[in-house]
Amino acid sequence: MPRPVEADVVLACGEHLPAVDVWIVIDVLRATTVITRWFELGGGDLYPVASTSAARELARSLSSAGGAAPLLMGEENAIPPEGFDLGNSPLDLSHELVRSHPCAVMSTSNGTVSLLAAAATGTPVIAACVRNASAALEHALSIGPRLGILCAGRRRRPGWDDTLCAGLILNELKARHPEVLLADSARLALLAWRSSSGGLLESMRTADHAIFLDRIGYGADIDFACEQDAAFVVPMLHEEPEGDGMRAVLRAVVNTARPRPSPSAPEPESGINPDPFAPLLQYAQDKDEKQYFFLGGEARKRAEKKLDWRN
Repeated sequence: MPRPVEADVVLACGEHLPAVDVWIVIDVLRATTVITRWFELGGGDLYPVASTSAARELARSLSSAGGAAPLLMGEENAIPPEGFDLGNSPLDLSHELVRSHPCAVMSTSNGTVSLLAAAATGTPVIAACVRNASAALEHALSIGPRLGILCAGRRRRPGWDDTLCAGLILNELKARHPEVLLADSARLALLAWRSSSGGLLESMRTADHAIFLDRIGYGADIDFACEQDAAFVVPMLHEEPEGDGMRAVLRAVVNTARPRPSPSAPEPESGINPDPFAPLLQYAQDKDEKQYFFLGGEARKRAEKKLDWRN
């Protein structure tokens, strides 16, 4: 008998992260929107880091390894840090800019920190926003039935913008799986979405961070971020060797436009690998259930302590 679909929501980075099969990380204004846009335009590897100093160091390291320099982008208090090539506006990205850089390094106040926090649980991680909401949900469901949505929030507190996006995704999930089991926080996010009046854009513009962005001249970013299902790309987190450890890297594992399926429609046949994490995942038998473990770095060490695969 298939396991029921479940969804939990963490309303701000820094809160406890429960056990789930996959994390959907949201920082709609603006980190995950920028990340999605980078891959929409055909960008290569994107390295999320936790601080501007770490971003500068990694960019120097990748440049010295040979080839063209990575694009260094991000923000501190919504403003491009000194020495960065780009800030955190999705409208500043272009085909020409993306083509001229083999990869990107990104640091933001909340979004990249949230991606790394989710990665530390040893669970597959997806970056989502309004623009790729349906595609991200579809791919998350292909990984497992227990979905976790991590809202980056702002200054370690919940944000209306990310909560609204989480509610949008949950509303779609509820349409596909009416029997879905929602944790209390997921019910709150869904209620926020369903109770918002005036449409997505109007409601999004009332968020504290949206008001701040509008005041400092980034109002157009809010309009762009609210273009629902304009993208079919799904950025997912991987790990690659870095010295004696591992570092996080985002790659697009789904980048082909596909129609949104109806709740009862079967998944269409495609050439896309249904399990892009196959080289990084190992299944462990725990009673009668299969569990995912994301291998690499500290996450692998913790997983090995939890369940010894050698027995």
